[in-house]
Amino acid sequence: MVIRVLPPAVAAGIAAGEVIERPASVVKELVENALDAGASAVDVEVRQGGLASIRVSDDGCGIAADELGLAFERHATSKLRSLDDLAAVTSLGFRGEALASIAAAAHVRLLTRVAGAESAAFVELEGGVVLTQGTEAGAPGTSVTVEALFSTIPARLKFIRSASAETARIRSVLDHMAMAYPHVRFGLRSETRTLLQTSGNGVLRDVMAAVYGTEVAGSLIEVTGSARGVYPVHGMVGPAERSRPNRTGMSLFVNGRWVSNRTLSVAVEQAYTGLLMEGRYPIAAVLVDIPPAEVDANVHPNKREVRLVRDGDAFTSVQRAVREALLADSPVAEARGLLAPPPAIAAPIASASFALPAAVESAPLPEPAAATAVAQAPLQGSGGPLRILGQISNTYVVAEGADGMYLIDQHAAHEAVLYYRLLRQWEEGQPEVQPMLEPLPVELTPEQVEALPGAQPTLERYGVTLEPFGDATWLVRSVPLMARSISAAKLVAEVLDAHRGGDGAETHLAVAASIACHSAVRAGQPLGAQEMEALSSALLAEDIPQHCPHGRPTMLRVTTSALEREFGRS
Repeated sequence: MVIRVLPPAVAAGIAAGEVIERPASVVKELVENALDAGASAVDVEVRQGGLASIRVSDDGCGIAADELGLAFERHATSKLRSLDDLAAVTSLGFRGEALASIAAAAHVRLLTRVAGAESAAFVELEGGVVLTQGTEAGAPGTSVTVEALFSTIPARLKFIRSASAETARIRSVLDHMAMAYPHVRFGLRSETRTLLQTSGNGVLRDVMAAVYGTEVAGSLIEVTGSARGVYPVHGMVGPAERSRPNRTGMSLFVNGRWVSNRTLSVAVEQAYTGLLMEGRYPIAAVLVDIPPAEVDANVHPNKREVRLVRDGDAFTSVQRAVREALLADSPVAEARGLLAPPPAIAAPIASASFALPAAVESAPLPEPAAATAVAQAPLQGSGGPLRILGQISNTYVVAEGADGMYLIDQHAAHEAVLYYRLLRQWEEGQPEVQPMLEPLPVELTPEQVEALPGAQPTLERYGVTLEPFGDATWLVRSVPLMARSISAAKLVAEVLDAHRGGDGAETHLAVAASIACHSAVRAGQPLGAQEMEALSSALLAEDIPQHCPHGRPTMLRVTTSALEREFGRS
């Protein structure tokens, strides 16, 4: 084979594909340029998910008329001068590839006016070639219109999803830009609908309300930094009850850049140790400021991935800041110092070492009863029927059997019962459905809107019926019967997040687990005697393993012999 130099048009197309993956990539690059230009307001308008047109307008400093042609040259930038500058990048853009890549993949028109100029300057390009340029009336700042995206790279269109999915990705970009720059006013319109509007008042909680809704934003906990941390950290994180089944709610920023970084992600997750069960992730917008010389953003053309020189210090700073915010907000933290030691009793109990973990083992479940009357099947241990004794902390059901004591986690047990009941309904294709008396409108996040087309058949098979009511609003027509007592909006959001985090054929299992988890009786909920008996009976009346869908045991056993050994009776 003969080695040849690629023609400029082919080389430009390859380079464009690295930077511009989809319409959201165009929006990201243009908005970053606007922010680097000092804009205080950025407006984005899209049609057909950005494939028909994208317009990004800002009130930044603009581009001088005599530099317009140079702006679309590859590796032409105002943000770097030398390799030393690359070692300490302070701007969002710096590669000088964005405008050239966009122009190579679409029809582009740029209109710009700098302060003091009598008129605005414009340039139009197609496939990277200048068609026309000149001057006309225009407001200070820059407006870039991109039309017929990927018309010059038709192969890329094969990988583009629906217009609604692409619009959702664009919305996600704007959401994250707004979190990082709450002092900038952002607007996003799709066709005739406003999808996002922030005030630019500098209040992060107001941005979070625009992104997640006022209810979620009101519950968020402010992170103000840690005196023990190396780097300043601020942001907002959600309480445990606002957790999600995947990481889509975790937003991380370094020096105002929305980033993907494993170290920072793990730091946030570990801050929730003991607060979130396995497989649950928080809503979080965490911003950390690190000296530019200690950050390498030149890893990939999209600039999302960054490397940190002192990632251990970054981990510690973020983990401590988030953890301290969570503990400060905890009711337990508020009670510290208020509890006095109990008075000494006349005959103190001998201090025996009660090694409960060694004496506790998973309870073996008997063969499930064949009867379908769930509440009538007696709960049995390995030595005979169990007798319900009561509750501990309104969370654990206590039962006695011939071979010892049984502890039933009421939430895990009920979740397991509902989960396997849902799977049976899935196999039979006969969901138990509760129609809504009135359709309930729910607002979906960009990620949830993107997941919806693929999730809808699964949702309907479980009894969740949705119909569109705008770009991001959907009407809930029905929910699973077992979920009738919980928030339909929360249920839909959870199952969409679960579906988005699922893997192919196993996705329906994640959806079933999410529905079961949110429909099950909660820890801390008092149960009557009949409810405890019904729960324990249901646990054995259906073919249910000893663990809930999240891997937690449904029952534990302390054998009689173990109790006798601990009390010195053996």
